[in-house]
Amino acid sequence: MTYSGSNYRGSASVPPAGGGGGARVAAAAAGGPTRRGLIGSGIGLVASIAAAGGGFALWSTANRANADLDRPFDLDAIPEEDRPEKTNEAMNLLVVGSDHREGNEEADARSDTNIILHVNESGTEAYGISIPRDLYVHIPEYAAASNYPEYTGSDAKFNAAYAWGGVPLTVLTIESLTGVRIDHVVEINFDGLIQVVDALGGVTMDIEAADADGYIGDAPGVTSIHGDHYFFPEGPNLLSGERALDYVRQRKQWARGDFARMQHQQELIKAIMDSALSAGVLTDRGRLTSFIESTSDAVKVDTELNVIGTAINLMDLRSDDLVFLTTPNLGTGDEGGESVVLYDEETGASLWEAVVDDEVGAWIEANPKDEGE
Repeated sequence: MTYSGSNYRGSASVPPAGGGGGARVAAAAAGGPTRRGLIGSGIGLVASIAAAGGGFALWSTANRANADLDRPFDLDAIPEEDRPEKTNEAMNLLVVGSDHREGNEEADARSDTNIILHVNESGTEAYGISIPRDLYVHIPEYAAASNYPEYTGSDAKFNAAYAWGGVPLTVLTIESLTGVRIDHVVEINFDGLIQVVDALGGVTMDIEAADADGYIGDAPGVTSIHGDHYFFPEGPNLLSGERALDYVRQRKQWARGDFARMQHQQELIKAIMDSALSAGVLTDRGRLTSFIESTSDAVKVDTELNVIGTAINLMDLRSDDLVFLTTPNLGTGDEGGESVVLYDEETGASLWEAVVDDEVGAWIEANPKDEGE
């Protein structure tokens, strides 16, 4: 049974084949405002830095960026009777990473990254719960689906929800599966991710060596199956936006497949946070302003998300307060002749109940990772 955690002991944790609980992200560099930040939004992260002493010019830039954000997602337009009730003040923010790039039809985009960021009611704890794109789920019937409403009301891989009905259907599918009310949405596409990483001067990631059966390589590391087939040597690498994106898109070179990819996506979130909060960015006003403006161009959010206000409320959260988990599952299986990730209904129900009740920390304590696996 796979539901969260793994033998991996890096910045984040997702399952290869069993265990439970979650692993804390390694602490960011110690000291003052360099450890402060909003988890989940680059603009909010920088806004909290500005509020902590970045000065009026940075604050004005962040505030302007918040006002200028692209806000195409109106969650209030989703029929209320189809949505779970909100029972407390904890925040559930859905982070969607799509494979849309400039020059491609947006209707053909897929959501390869889906993470529910749950911040507890007191703003002292944060949890990132990854949803495998191949998780076999029920996609609710939704006549307003933007692309293929006729396909809705059926069982399919999770990322079909985005392909058929974009963010609204993705939110409905999550809420139907989990009973968790999604409060806000942040979406970033490939081009946006590249912009953010490059605005930071790159990010450092600890590259995991490929270990899949049949993988052939001349040195420890991993060779990309995309584009120019770039080789990433094992260990710490400073990556540009294009190369960071290339690395976190890979999955076939590891025995854990998509679970390895989710792990690397979680590591990239940590790497972006660390880079944005590094002393070099904080002391270079031009670079920090560039990051704020690049982030505002790179993301789409819902109509109600106040990034500045959220950043101030969560300013005391630190990078080591973020715990990564993955949706409870039973590993891969076969449905209709295609490989899917099978949902663990029993364990999943207990995790989502903990999210609804704002007791995720207690759930992790009650579901410790098996150190023997």
